[in-house]
Amino acid sequence: MVTEQIAHAGRPADRGASTRVTLLASAREVFLQQGYAQAAITDIVAVAGASVGSLYHHFAGKADLYLALYEELNDAHEARTRAAVRQAREAGVADPMRLLLAGARGYLDVAIERRDSTAMFARGDGPPGFELMWRRRVSDWVTRNTEFFARSGEPLDEAAAIVMTGAMLLAVTEISLATDISRARQLADGVLVVLARLGSRPG
Repeated sequence: MVTEQIAHAGRPADRGASTRVTLLASAREVFLQQGYAQAAITDIVAVAGASVGSLYHHFAGKADLYLALYEELNDAHEARTRAAVRQAREAGVADPMRLLLAGARGYLDVAIERRDSTAMFARGDGPPGFELMWRRRVSDWVTRNTEFFARSGEPLDEAAAIVMTGAMLLAVTEISLATDISRARQLADGVLVVLARLGSRPG
């Protein structure tokens, strides 16, 4: 069973939302233990204490569960990044590189806090097409970084944006493999130092 079962609320809509959350938590647990390829729908519903029919009422199948978990983690990264940049702006930071680094710190903090989930996606054991989705997200991130600097009046070379994005993705993978949180934070700190050097301008 999942560690924490979600109590069913009185209304059908609430019960449906509760079942969906429980199924996602159960799928995450099974994917972490067995890997995506070896995980079975029957394993997931057994952990959730639900029926196969209930699972298919909420999700199209195993791949849909995996992608929903990925979107959940991605949303957490996006929210923390935006919050970190907003906080830096409110503190008076205007330099685009410092703002980018603040956002990168927020992104890496989520990777540190959710190392298990990060490792699950970083290891490449996912449904067909997932790697393409990952690459598209990377491409979108590069585009946003480049446009961000262009709007600031200090255009960022596209090659530099690609290198910085690649460094972040590698950092996320290494953080997910860290033996403990102290080592994960050490890796994140080192990557941010390198990114700051990459983004520094002469003079």
